This record gives sequence, C-alpha cells and structure tokens, in this order.
Amino acid sequence: MSLLYFLIAVLVIAVLIAIHELGHFTAGRLLGFKILDYSIGFGPAIFKFKKKDITYALRAIPLGGSCRFYGETEQDEGETVEPGAIPFNEQKPWKRLIVIFAGPFMNFLLAYVLAVLMLVCCGEQRTRDYSNGDLAVAVIEVSEGSAAERAGVQPGDIIMSVNGKDLSNVQLTFEERTNKISKEIQDYKEGDLILTVERDGALIDLAANGLYNEKEGKNLLGISMGYMTRFERLHFFPALKRGASFLVDIVKTTFEALANGFRKGFNEGELTGIVGTFVITMKMAERGLYYVLLIAVLLSMSLGIMNLLPILPLDGGHLLFDFIELVFRKPVPRKIQNALSAVGFILLIGLMIYVTIGDIRGIAHGIFDF
Repeated sequence: MSLLYFLIAVLVIAVLIAIHELGHFTAGRLLGFKILDYSIGFGPAIFKFKKKDITYALRAIPLGGSCRFYGETEQDEGETVEPGAIPFNEQKPWKRLIVIFAGPFMNFLLAYVLAVLMLVCCGEQRTRDYSNGDLAVAVIEVSEGSAAERAGVQPGDIIMSVNGKDLSNVQLTFEERTNKISKEIQDYKEGDLILTVERDGALIDLAANGLYNEKEGKNLLGISMGYMTRFERLHFFPALKRGASFLVDIVKTTFEALANGFRKGFNEGELTGIVGTFVITMKMAERGLYYVLLIAVLLSMSLGIMNLLPILPLDGGHLLFDFIELVFRKPVPRKIQNALSAVGFILLIGLMIYVTIGDIRGIAHGIFDF
C-alpha cells in the first residue's frame, strides 16, 4: 500500500506543478506569446510530442516544470521560430506581468476549488467544544475491566461534570480541565464517583466505584482523555464563502510562521523541502480523501505564495522587475537581472539543500510520524 500512497503523493505534486505552468501557458497563448515547450518534471523525457510547434513533455523527475517562451532567455534567441514572433523580453511589460502572475494565480484558484470540494464532499473538521467555546474533554479509550467500564463509560463520551462539579461552563484551558478531572479522581475516597457525560446529545449520569488500585497505590478510573473532532459538511453556497476565508487563514498562518521563524529561528520540521512534502503527502493519503484534499490545498497555496516572493528567478522577482519597467518605462539592465538571478538561484539551491537535510533528519527523528 505504501507504493499506492507514494503514487498519490507524486500525482498531487505533479498536478499542482502542471496547473501552475498551465497558468503561464494559457495567459501566454491568449496574449500572443510564442511558446516553445510545456514540460512537467525535469530530466529525460518519459513521453513527449509536438503540436503546432510546441513540444509537450512528461519528464522523469516530478520536482518541477516549465513553460518556456521564445526569447525568455538569451539562449532562446537563436531558436528557429516563424517570422514576426516577438521575444518574451520584448513584449509589453503589462503583458509579461499577466503571464507571470498567471502561474501563482492558478495555484490560488486550484486551492479555492479544492477547498470548496473538500467542504462540500467531506466537510470541515471541527473540535467538540463546550457551550462556552472551550475545547471539550472527551473519553478516548476505556481500559478493559476498569471502574469506568463497569460504570458504562464509553469512548466518545464528553465529560461535563465530576461529582456535581461543572466543567462545561468554567473558563479553563484543556490542560487545567483534565488536571481538575484527575484531581477529583485522586480525591475519591468511597461511595460512587458520579460522572456526567454527554453522549449523542443527551446528558447521562454514570456511577463509578472501586477505583483504588493496590498495585499502583492510587485511584484509577481507567480512561484516557483527549479532544475529539467531527466533520461538518457544508452546502455549496456556504462552502464558497468558507472556502475563501479558509484560504485567508492559510495566508495569515503562513506569514505568521515565516515571521516567527525569521525572528526566533525555525524548529526542526517547521521548514520542509520536497522530501518532507512527499512524506507528509503520503501520510495524509493514508488517512483518506479529506486529508488528501487538505494537503493539496495547503501545498497549492504554499506554491503560489512562495513563487510570489520578490526573488529572482522566482515569479515574484520577474514581477518586480516588470513592474519597475512598467512604471519607469525603462527596463532594468539585463546584466543586473542576470546577476541577481544567479545570486537568487544559488540562494535557492542552498535553501533546498538545507531543508532537504532537515527533512532527512526529521524522518530519522520521527518528526513526520503522525
């Protein structure tokens, strides 16, 4: 089955890359740019064909892709094309801005479509909460032969009160609330320990006794506590609205995490490269459709955001220089752009090596085990 999950991970990442490059491709075709080739992946071609002077290729290494325009780089200038074709760098700045931005835009659009699909088909994962909005304490597991099992406690029960002491309407953190429950269990002396739980929307009083465990020398109820989640499916129009706010939340979280990381340093597992991305996507695929769609949304948004960073050779760097040309009606000298592109490329390669080493260490330390 691990091969299946690996193939799903490859497919997810390949689709995100293909959509990104399709944005450049579609905008270029609509604006009359000469396209030389459209490729998914790097390295030797597994499959390729040519149609209307455009080479389409699927390559061996699914770590990127390209939509190459005539005249985009100096090496392209000598390629044979039909007379009258305008090189990419000689196209009007506003046209280049649209073509370059179309790649990240398609990733944002794909993320939105997938988010809506996820909300409609699978629902939104939400935690069980008390009426005051605090995270509810749920019974996750009941030990066999324990006082809890004899009392009729079941996994999924939400603990509302212990011995009449209400837990649902007091402002406590999740940890404080579980500590309070544990203290009530340890303070138990004799008689019945009354647990009030919510089960299927109804409140049920359960009486537990005989909690003292001589071997352990303390009271044991025989439950493990945690929080529970549930899926709530949305209708189409509410999903359209929630899908948009869901993406806004991702953007906020991404920039907050980046700002935090640059200010305090990144912890192990907080920055992931392609290896970590593959591992996480495989883990998500094991858990079902919701998680596949969720990781696809997150990765598509990340791909769009990262590509907009104002660093050459990323899309954001090209957008910055094309915008400067549009405003000042004069391009930044090609030598400066090439030099900055070379520096940016070296920095990106260095970052890729750094995060890949981090990914490998993370796998060894079990960071991606969830």
